[in-house]
Amino acid sequence: MTAEIHTHSSTVVSKILNRRAYTKLGLFVTLFVGVGVSTLLISLDGSFVASLPRWFDTYHWLTSVIRVGLFLAALTVFYWVRLHSIQSQNRAETLTERTQLKARIQQLVLWFAGFELLFGQALLARILEFLFT
Repeated sequence: MTAEIHTHSSTVVSKILNRRAYTKLGLFVTLFVGVGVSTLLISLDGSFVASLPRWFDTYHWLTSVIRVGLFLAALTVFYWVRLHSIQSQNRAETLTERTQLKARIQQLVLWFAGFELLFGQALLARILEFLFT
């Protein structure tokens, strides 16, 4: 009885630790990006920051491609890490988990496409401007 409880508790702990791997990876990436942006802002003078909106207006499509590329890269990393985690388990539910993973990826792509069109390409602002002018 005690061995069963210990085995069950260690399985629960390992599942929690596996889920925390995403948290650790996310925190590491956030820390890296935060330090990089902070260092970049400290090293640049104020004229660059003032000219940044003009640069974004001039190179709008380039920034859109960069945003979409970064999202696809993050989504690909998430997919491969999660798929590897699912395949490393020897359980009967792996097929169901893979199907759920693919469905979740499709949902994320649709959400991102909607946000990119509405906010990244300023469709929402254009629609509101058209309706109220």
